[in-house]
Amino acid sequence: MKNIVNRAKSIALVVVAGILMFACSQALQVSYDYDSSVNLKQFKTFKVESEHNMETDPLLGSELNRRRLGDAVVEVMQSKGYKLDQNNPEIIVRFMTDVKDRQQVRSNNMYSPYMWWYGGGNNISTYNYQESRFILNIYQKNSDKMIWQGWASGKVKAPTKKDDRETMVKNTMTDILRTFPEATLDTYSRK
Repeated sequence: MKNIVNRAKSIALVVVAGILMFACSQALQVSYDYDSSVNLKQFKTFKVESEHNMETDPLLGSELNRRRLGDAVVEVMQSKGYKLDQNNPEIIVRFMTDVKDRQQVRSNNMYSPYMWWYGGGNNISTYNYQESRFILNIYQKNSDKMIWQGWASGKVKAPTKKDDRETMVKNTMTDILRTFPEATLDTYSRK
């Protein structure tokens, strides 16, 4: 009997942990693409700016959020070993945001062998939401060609406090740049 109770407790604990992990998981999906013909580990300096010729969302693309995005990208790139160089950077990191209206359709089939008794049918519901995208494009300065692109997309709920907004933006930029290689140290220079 104790064995069954202990096993039930273990199963309940695993189920609760799984639910908590699912509830705490990030709502954003992160991905990237790159030019395989370019050695991304050769670069050491960068500059950050907003993407050119792009329409911005009035909220996500506001001056406040552009500043937050730029500061977050600078902080993450520097933590990866890159040096900020406004005058002669080897790579330029450009960022942009946008919001798209999306709709999710759900169908709950309620057919059963006892449909004649309980009734049955198909219950269809729709759910409207906005999907936000944060996009980082990295260009090689010499040729101005894109060499790497990373993005995060999903449903974003605006945090309530200023610190929470900055933390959310920094965490998002960290997630996007996670696959971008760290800067290699120059073995001939001394610091």
